[in-house]
Amino acid sequence: MASEQREQKRNFRLILYFMLGRLLGYLIFGLTFSYLGEKLQFPFLNIITNLSLILISVILILYLVGLIKQGEENCLMKQFQNKNAFTMGFLMGINICPPFLMSLTYVFSLHSTVAGLLYFLIFFIASSVYFLPMFFIGLLAKMKEFRAVARLSGIMCSGIFIVYGIYSLGNFVLKH
Repeated sequence: MASEQREQKRNFRLILYFMLGRLLGYLIFGLTFSYLGEKLQFPFLNIITNLSLILISVILILYLVGLIKQGEENCLMKQFQNKNAFTMGFLMGINICPPFLMSLTYVFSLHSTVAGLLYFLIFFIASSVYFLPMFFIGLLAKMKEFRAVARLSGIMCSGIFIVYGIYSLGNFVLKH
Protein backbone atom coordinates (compact mmCIF):
# COMPACT_ATOMS: atom_id res chain seq x y z
CA MET A 1 0.00 0.00 0.00
CA ALA A 2 2.88 2.36 0.66
CA SER A 3 5.00 1.42 -2.35
CA GLU A 4 3.03 3.56 -4.81
CA GLN A 5 1.31 6.89 -4.57
CA ARG A 6 -2.36 6.53 -5.49
CA GLU A 7 -5.76 7.93 -4.56
CA GLN A 8 -7.52 6.73 -1.40
CA LYS A 9 -10.35 5.42 -3.59
CA ARG A 10 -7.94 3.13 -5.46
CA ASN A 11 -6.35 2.01 -2.18
CA PHE A 12 -9.80 1.15 -0.85
CA ARG A 13 -10.58 -0.84 -4.01
CA LEU A 14 -7.30 -2.79 -3.71
CA ILE A 15 -8.05 -3.60 -0.07
CA LEU A 16 -11.57 -4.70 -1.03
CA TYR A 17 -10.22 -7.08 -3.70
CA PHE A 18 -7.66 -8.37 -1.22
CA MET A 19 -10.38 -9.02 1.38
CA LEU A 20 -12.62 -10.78 -1.16
CA GLY A 21 -9.72 -13.06 -2.07
CA ARG A 22 -9.20 -13.89 1.62
CA LEU A 23 -12.90 -14.61 2.05
CA LEU A 24 -12.89 -16.96 -0.93
CA GLY A 25 -9.80 -18.78 0.37
CA TYR A 26 -11.35 -19.25 3.82
CA LEU A 27 -14.68 -20.43 2.44
CA ILE A 28 -13.15 -22.92 -0.02
CA PHE A 29 -10.93 -24.52 2.62
CA GLY A 30 -13.65 -24.30 5.28
CA LEU A 31 -16.10 -26.03 2.94
CA THR A 32 -13.57 -28.71 1.98
CA PHE A 33 -12.45 -29.62 5.51
CA SER A 34 -15.89 -29.43 7.10
CA TYR A 35 -17.31 -31.61 4.29
CA LEU A 36 -14.52 -34.15 4.81
CA GLY A 37 -15.14 -34.07 8.56
CA GLU A 38 -18.83 -34.70 7.95
CA LYS A 39 -18.19 -37.65 5.63
CA LEU A 40 -15.18 -39.23 7.38
CA GLN A 41 -16.30 -40.15 10.88
CA PHE A 42 -13.94 -42.83 12.14
CA PRO A 43 -13.04 -43.18 15.83
CA PHE A 44 -9.28 -42.89 15.26
CA LEU A 45 -9.81 -39.64 13.30
CA ASN A 46 -11.48 -38.06 16.34
CA ILE A 47 -8.43 -38.87 18.46
CA ILE A 48 -6.01 -37.55 15.81
CA THR A 49 -8.11 -34.41 15.26
CA ASN A 50 -8.27 -33.54 18.96
CA LEU A 51 -4.58 -34.27 19.55
CA SER A 52 -3.75 -32.11 16.51
CA LEU A 53 -5.92 -29.30 17.85
CA ILE A 54 -4.07 -29.38 21.19
CA LEU A 55 -0.64 -29.54 19.52
CA ILE A 56 -1.36 -26.68 17.09
CA SER A 57 -2.73 -24.59 19.98
CA VAL A 58 0.48 -25.13 21.96
CA ILE A 59 2.54 -24.20 18.88
CA LEU A 60 0.50 -21.00 18.48
CA ILE A 61 1.12 -20.05 22.11
CA LEU A 62 4.87 -20.68 21.69
CA TYR A 63 4.81 -18.52 18.55
CA LEU A 64 2.88 -15.71 20.27
CA VAL A 65 5.26 -15.55 23.23
CA GLY A 66 8.27 -15.51 20.90
CA LEU A 67 9.70 -18.97 21.53
CA ILE A 68 9.09 -20.04 17.91
CA LYS A 69 9.76 -17.78 14.93
CA GLN A 70 8.03 -18.17 11.58
CA GLY A 71 10.52 -17.86 8.76
CA GLU A 72 9.57 -15.93 5.65
CA GLU A 73 10.32 -19.00 3.55
CA ASN A 74 7.23 -20.61 5.15
CA CYS A 75 4.90 -17.98 3.76
CA LEU A 76 3.00 -19.30 0.75
CA MET A 77 2.67 -15.80 -0.73
CA LYS A 78 6.45 -15.55 -1.17
CA GLN A 79 6.29 -18.42 -3.67
CA PHE A 80 4.13 -16.43 -6.09
CA GLN A 81 5.15 -13.31 -7.95
CA ASN A 82 1.61 -12.24 -8.98
CA LYS A 83 0.87 -8.94 -7.29
CA ASN A 84 -2.86 -8.99 -8.10
CA ALA A 85 -4.73 -7.91 -4.93
CA PHE A 86 -7.40 -10.63 -5.23
CA THR A 87 -4.78 -13.37 -5.75
CA MET A 88 -2.69 -12.09 -2.85
CA GLY A 89 -5.81 -12.05 -0.65
CA PHE A 90 -6.65 -15.62 -1.63
CA LEU A 91 -3.12 -16.78 -0.86
CA MET A 92 -3.22 -14.93 2.46
CA GLY A 93 -6.53 -16.68 3.17
CA ILE A 94 -4.88 -20.09 2.81
CA ASN A 95 -1.61 -19.16 4.51
CA ILE A 96 -0.46 -22.19 6.47
CA CYS A 97 -0.16 -20.73 9.95
CA PRO A 98 -1.19 -22.06 13.39
CA PRO A 99 -4.58 -20.24 13.54
CA PHE A 100 -5.51 -21.49 10.05
CA LEU A 101 -4.41 -25.07 10.81
CA MET A 102 -6.23 -24.95 14.13
CA SER A 103 -9.37 -23.76 12.36
CA LEU A 104 -9.17 -26.46 9.68
CA THR A 105 -8.79 -29.10 12.39
CA TYR A 106 -11.69 -27.65 14.36
CA VAL A 107 -14.13 -27.54 11.41
CA PHE A 108 -13.12 -31.10 10.52
CA SER A 109 -14.12 -32.14 14.05
CA LEU A 110 -17.53 -30.43 13.80
CA HIS A 111 -18.81 -33.05 11.31
CA SER A 112 -21.03 -30.39 9.72
CA THR A 113 -20.44 -28.58 6.43
CA VAL A 114 -22.81 -25.74 7.34
CA ALA A 115 -21.17 -25.23 10.74
CA GLY A 116 -17.71 -25.25 9.09
CA LEU A 117 -18.70 -22.62 6.53
CA LEU A 118 -20.25 -20.47 9.25
CA TYR A 119 -17.10 -20.82 11.36
CA PHE A 120 -14.86 -19.65 8.51
CA LEU A 121 -17.17 -16.76 7.69
CA ILE A 122 -16.90 -15.63 11.32
CA PHE A 123 -13.13 -16.34 11.25
CA PHE A 124 -12.89 -14.03 8.22
CA ILE A 125 -14.90 -11.26 9.89
CA ALA A 126 -12.96 -11.50 13.16
CA SER A 127 -9.55 -11.59 11.48
CA SER A 128 -10.47 -8.72 9.15
CA VAL A 129 -10.15 -6.36 12.10
CA TYR A 130 -6.37 -6.76 11.75
CA PHE A 131 -6.57 -5.42 8.19
CA LEU A 132 -8.24 -2.13 9.16
CA PRO A 133 -4.82 -0.61 9.87
CA MET A 134 -4.04 -1.04 6.15
CA PHE A 135 -5.99 2.17 5.65
CA PHE A 136 -3.61 3.94 8.01
CA ILE A 137 -0.41 2.14 6.94
CA GLY A 138 0.35 0.45 10.21
CA LEU A 139 -0.26 3.28 12.68
CA LEU A 140 -1.88 0.87 15.13
CA ALA A 141 0.88 -1.73 14.80
CA LYS A 142 3.37 0.85 16.05
CA MET A 143 1.53 0.93 19.36
CA LYS A 144 3.08 -1.50 21.82
CA GLU A 145 -0.28 -1.86 23.60
CA PHE A 146 -2.07 -2.89 20.38
CA ARG A 147 0.51 -5.61 19.70
CA ALA A 148 0.24 -6.84 23.30
CA VAL A 149 -3.55 -7.07 23.07
CA ALA A 150 -3.27 -8.98 19.78
CA ARG A 151 -0.83 -11.49 21.34
CA LEU A 152 -3.02 -11.89 24.43
CA SER A 153 -6.05 -12.51 22.22
CA GLY A 154 -4.19 -15.25 20.35
CA ILE A 155 -3.05 -16.89 23.59
CA MET A 156 -6.61 -16.86 24.94
CA CYS A 157 -7.96 -18.44 21.73
CA SER A 158 -5.27 -21.12 21.90
CA GLY A 159 -6.17 -21.85 25.50
CA ILE A 160 -9.82 -22.28 24.55
CA PHE A 161 -8.89 -24.74 21.80
CA ILE A 162 -6.63 -26.70 24.18
CA VAL A 163 -9.53 -27.01 26.65
CA TYR A 164 -11.88 -27.99 23.81
CA GLY A 165 -9.44 -30.65 22.56
CA ILE A 166 -8.96 -32.14 26.04
CA TYR A 167 -12.72 -32.08 26.67
CA SER A 168 -13.45 -33.77 23.32
CA LEU A 169 -10.80 -36.42 23.95
CA GLY A 170 -12.27 -37.08 27.40
CA ASN A 171 -15.77 -37.44 25.95
CA PHE A 172 -14.48 -39.80 23.28
CA VAL A 173 -12.67 -41.98 25.80
CA LEU A 174 -15.73 -42.12 28.08
CA LYS A 175 -18.01 -43.13 25.19
CA HIS A 176 -15.69 -45.83 23.86
